[in-house]
Amino acid sequence: MSVCWSCEGQVPDGAQFCPNCGHSQRERNSSPIFVVDTTTELFNAVFAKAMLGQEVNRAVRYKRPLSALVVEVDHAEHIHRDLGTSQLNNLLKEIGQALVAAVRDTDTVAFLDSDGPPHYAIVLPETDAAGAVLAADKLRRSVASHDFQTGGNWQRLTVSVGIASVAHERMNQQDLITEAYATLNQGRMSGQGPNRTFTEALSASSTHLPLV
Repeated sequence: MSVCWSCEGQVPDGAQFCPNCGHSQRERNSSPIFVVDTTTELFNAVFAKAMLGQEVNRAVRYKRPLSALVVEVDHAEHIHRDLGTSQLNNLLKEIGQALVAAVRDTDTVAFLDSDGPPHYAIVLPETDAAGAVLAADKLRRSVASHDFQTGGNWQRLTVSVGIASVAHERMNQQDLITEAYATLNQGRMSGQGPNRTFTEALSASSTHLPLV
């Protein structure tokens, strides 16, 4: 790890941008690339995809593991129906806080979209596919046991997670967020219920945790 020239936060070796402040580590006169999502106060999709792209390049070059999660809020259509805009925004922010609390300091949580079910992305450096499943299951337990204060009657929520990991035999650019989205959607289309983790090997992919 190195130290960012701007915020003095830790930066993975070889990273082009600081994951903490968004400044380029090579061009000090440039503006930070990230834009914080105003609703959740997390990194937005633009920064998440840019940072993940550089992490994929580093993982492939140095043969290091890397995974990404796409987290989808279950029963979103009912939540959207029951909550007003302000209350929903507060809940999205609280969900983001719960996700941040459930991952490591070296992981990055971002808000992707709320067109339909809300989606969050989590970048997991130095994490292979098996480690990503463990991280996803820990995250789902954490969310399922959290008492949400901003969601009205929705005090207990669950999420489902799609996983994608770097394949070192593929030398082309890998879009892990798109791949994790696809894994999640394939799992949803298979008819399995909420509160699940879906991996790329779909035949043995889905793990379910009882609600707590």
